[in-house]
Amino acid sequence: MKSLVPKCPWPLLLLLLLLLLLPLKPQGDYWDLYEYEIDPEVRDYLRELYSTGPTKPPTKERIKEKILADPDRPLYDDNYCNSELMSRNIHYRRLCYPEHYFVTESYSDLQKACYGQRVRCKNSATFCRRSMKLAKGIQCTLVAGKKIPECLYQSIFVTGYAVVTCQWDNDSEEFIPNNVVNILVPK
Repeated sequence: MKSLVPKCPWPLLLLLLLLLLLPLKPQGDYWDLYEYEIDPEVRDYLRELYSTGPTKPPTKERIKEKILADPDRPLYDDNYCNSELMSRNIHYRRLCYPEHYFVTESYSDLQKACYGQRVRCKNSATFCRRSMKLAKGIQCTLVAGKKIPECLYQSIFVTGYAVVTCQWDNDSEEFIPNNVVNILVPK
């Protein structure tokens, strides 16, 4: 007569028993009940910070916040990049940007750049346009750190033509500037 007890090693049996005793985790991305007890702006910030899904399409307000320099603050501050990038929450999934630009142009002038002269792009951008007139700006170059809040930037003050990447906005049916990828200094 054969035995009903399987001939398995003990560690395998213990592993199977542990798997059966562990509580099941629900599938899907959900937030616990405490999410609804916090401020909606903080909740949205946390969702965006820790999300792994596609990024939101750029809006006019986000572009203004991300690209345009603060008009009330002088540009010639050595700590400009460190404080502005941190206070404006500019990062990519908590990683420091290796380089970022702020310009003093108005949003309408930057939008006109989307219809300006086509120029060679820097880094991985594929289609860039140059602004029509000279603008003052700041080039923020990463010096140290990989994740926020350890990012340390060098602020370099530049006057030149802003080079922008643009994206079509279905709501307004026009091109909007997506990012400033360089500031070309005239020769």
